[in-house]
Amino acid sequence: MVSVTHSPLSAAPPRTPRRELRHIPVNLPSADYRALLEHLQACEGGQGTGSKLLAYVLASKLMNTRPADDVHDTDLVVGGVRVSFTIDGGAPRSGLLLHHPGDEPPADAIPVASLLGATLIGLRAGRRAPLLFEDGRIGRLCVTGVSRLPRRPAPLPVNTRKITMSTTAQAVKSPTKKNPRIVISEESLAHLEGLADGMLRRHPALADRLYEELGRARIVAADKMPPNVVGMGSTVVFRDENTGQEKTVTLVYPEEADIARMRVSVTTPIGVALLGLAQGASFYWDTRENERRMLTVLSVAPPEAED
Repeated sequence: MVSVTHSPLSAAPPRTPRRELRHIPVNLPSADYRALLEHLQACEGGQGTGSKLLAYVLASKLMNTRPADDVHDTDLVVGGVRVSFTIDGGAPRSGLLLHHPGDEPPADAIPVASLLGATLIGLRAGRRAPLLFEDGRIGRLCVTGVSRLPRRPAPLPVNTRKITMSTTAQAVKSPTKKNPRIVISEESLAHLEGLADGMLRRHPALADRLYEELGRARIVAADKMPPNVVGMGSTVVFRDENTGQEKTVTLVYPEEADIARMRVSVTTPIGVALLGLAQGASFYWDTRENERRMLTVLSVAPPEAED
């Protein structure tokens, strides 16, 4: 078993700003997690800059990944899926992500044991992540779609058909609620990433939540920011679905926060939860007391223009 935490390669990151190489916490099927460990082990015996950079990306991915046997999300990039993506806003590309491409891989195969493949695995459709190139440059990778290869369903044993149908019916009655899509302006992205970096020591869980929100956000130019989406300086009316109470707050940076004027910092649990949401969106958030609440955004007013 490879020790990820104490790997000498994971302790020597490339000479690039840590903010640009942030890694988003993810869940992966146990099989993919074990395969990543094998890839890292192979890299640790390699020579050259390419192997060291790949080992750094793999080690960072593993340190931010939790293996689980119940991960079946269709928008999650795992081994064996076809993934569509863009790099630095360029032309759309796609490929088949494979842990072991073999001697005669498909023409569009993307090995997980590559800088591109190691970055892609664990992301979800719509999420962005920094992409490290072999020359040390940092690009911006965006996953635009995930599709699984069609498989012929295996016949079910006769004595399990009734149980399976019952389980499916329960799943229909209790669907899993996914996080709503969010939008963030390009001009505020760097400031928000810096704030997340600053929270890592004091509030690591909240920092990870902000990193996750930034990673899955759709980034747009400031003049393309929809007026009904919560951005920095937006005034938001939302309803607490637990109590039915409505509140009006303005989302601001920490130095502008003033609870008496209902100016809420983006570095608070409610601030992170509101960031990037559109009018009408419902979402869950966890208070500092670990109480889960559900809120609905009723209206959004964009920031007032400065004189």
